[in-house]
Amino acid sequence: MFDKFKPNRFWYAVAVLVGSTVGVGIYGMPFAFQKAGFGVGLLFLLGVVGLVLLSNLLYGEVVLRTHERHQFVGYVKKYLGPWAQKFNLFLFWVAVYGALVGVIIISGDFLTNILSPYFNFSPFAFSTIFLIAASILVLKGLRTVSRFDFFMMLLLGFVVLLIALLGAKRVDLANYALGVKDFWFLPFGVVLFAMNSMPGIPLVREALIGSENKFKKALVMGTIIPAVLYLIFTVFVVGISGDFTSPDAISGLLGYLGPKIVFIGSLFGFLTSSTIFLNLATSLKESLHQDFHFKYWWAWLLAILPPYLLFFSGIRNFIDIIGLVGGVAISLEAILLVFVYISAKRNGDRIPEYSIRLPHPVLYLMMLIFAAGAAYTLFIK
Repeated sequence: MFDKFKPNRFWYAVAVLVGSTVGVGIYGMPFAFQKAGFGVGLLFLLGVVGLVLLSNLLYGEVVLRTHERHQFVGYVKKYLGPWAQKFNLFLFWVAVYGALVGVIIISGDFLTNILSPYFNFSPFAFSTIFLIAASILVLKGLRTVSRFDFFMMLLLGFVVLLIALLGAKRVDLANYALGVKDFWFLPFGVVLFAMNSMPGIPLVREALIGSENKFKKALVMGTIIPAVLYLIFTVFVVGISGDFTSPDAISGLLGYLGPKIVFIGSLFGFLTSSTIFLNLATSLKESLHQDFHFKYWWAWLLAILPPYLLFFSGIRNFIDIIGLVGGVAISLEAILLVFVYISAKRNGDRIPEYSIRLPHPVLYLMMLIFAAGAAYTLFIK
C-alpha cells in the first residue's frame, strides 16, 4: 500500500526533516503567543525561523564538507576537539531529559482528553501509565520506521486544516492582542524548541545520496513547512480560544469546537508525543550502552528514571520545560554549530554542493543573539 503512494526522493527527504522537526512544541506555541501578545509572538516566530533556517543551512554545509558520516556530536569532535564534544554531550543530555519530561507531562494531558469519559484518572496517573508502557517498549528496542514520516506530515496537515475549517467561524479578532504582555519573551524558547531540526539534517543527506545538489532546497522546504503549519495552527487556536488557550492547545478548544475535534487533536498529539518519547529514550539508552559502556539495564534505567523523577518531584509545567530547553540548551548548541561551521570551512575534506558565504560579523551576530537569548531565559525570565 505504501509503495503505491511512495513520494519521490526529494519529498521523502523534506518529509524526513519535517518529521524530525514537528513534535510536542507545536502544542505550546498558541499558549506562548497568547501570554506574550500575538503580535510579539509573531515577531519571535519570524525571527527564530530565520535563525533556524540559517543554522540548518550552515549545518547542511558542514555535512557536505565532511566525507565521513556523523551526527552532530561527531562533527563537534572532528572540528572542535574532545572538550567541545563533552560540552555538546552535556547539552544533548539536558535537551533530551527536558524533552522527555515535557512529553511525559503533555502525554498525560492528551490521555486525559481522550480517556476521561471512560476512566476517572488524573493527568499525573495517565502520565505514569504512559511512562510504564513506553519504558517497556524502549527496553525492547522499539524504533519508529522513518518511511512513515511522509504520511505523518500529511496527517499533521490534515489535523491543522480540520481545526482551521471547523474553527474559522469561531475566530474572534479581539483575541489577537498586538500589545506586549508580561510574558513577552516566552515565545523565544518555545518556538526554538518547536523548530529545532538539527538531528534530522544528517538523515536528509542519507535520503539524498546521489542527489546532494537538492540538499539545500530540501533544507529550505523542510524548515518552512513546519513554520507555516505552526503559524496556521497557532492563528486558529488563539483566535478561537483566546484567554482560555491551554498549555496543550487542544483542551482549551473543548468549549468552542466540541469533544470530537478535541479527541482527534489529542489523539494525534498523543501519537506524536509517543513517537518522540520512544525515539529519544531509545537513542539515549543506546548512547549510554554503546558510547559510555553502561550495562544494558543500567542504560535503560538512566534513560527512563531521571525524567520521571523530575516529573514526580513536581516539575510539571510543560511550557516552562520546553521554553528552558529551547532557550538555553538549543541556543548553546546553535553557538557550537557556528564554531563547527567556521572550522569546517577551513578543514573540511569534501567539496560541498552549496556554500553559504556569510561574513564573520554576521556569524558572530548569530552567536550573540543565541547567547543573549540563553542568558535572558536562564537568569532574567
